[in-house]
Amino acid sequence: MTMIKIISNGKQKIFESYHQVCDYLNGIEKQKAVETGEIKWMFIRRRHETISMLYYASTLWKNRLTPKEKEAVEKQLGLVEIRKGSSRNFIQILYRSFLDTEPLKRDWCHDYCLEHGFEITEFVSTNGA
Repeated sequence: MTMIKIISNGKQKIFESYHQVCDYLNGIEKQKAVETGEIKWMFIRRRHETISMLYYASTLWKNRLTPKEKEAVEKQLGLVEIRKGSSRNFIQILYRSFLDTEPLKRDWCHDYCLEHGFEITEFVSTNGA
């Protein structure tokens, strides 16, 4: 089984998938956002229902949505949003059931770790853990 190891500030964490790594790194960024009020790094999948609620909540919210968010509502799809270092610099991808987010998360996690001075490596576990 392939595992992922992250070392930051001398502390080591082991994960079974990039989905778990992504959740961990997003958690770090959410904590930073509480302090600064700005999210600079994020990998999130938004469900269609969540975007639709904003779209139909009020004209104010509807006018604040990006063109890709509006398209997601119109096509009844979810959305993947990826931010790398800036709240203004992000990409949004319509989420379809066949979209494999694992490679996208892997790339995002590696970029995040490089930018923040974390070591990230993959290894094969021989004992299942």
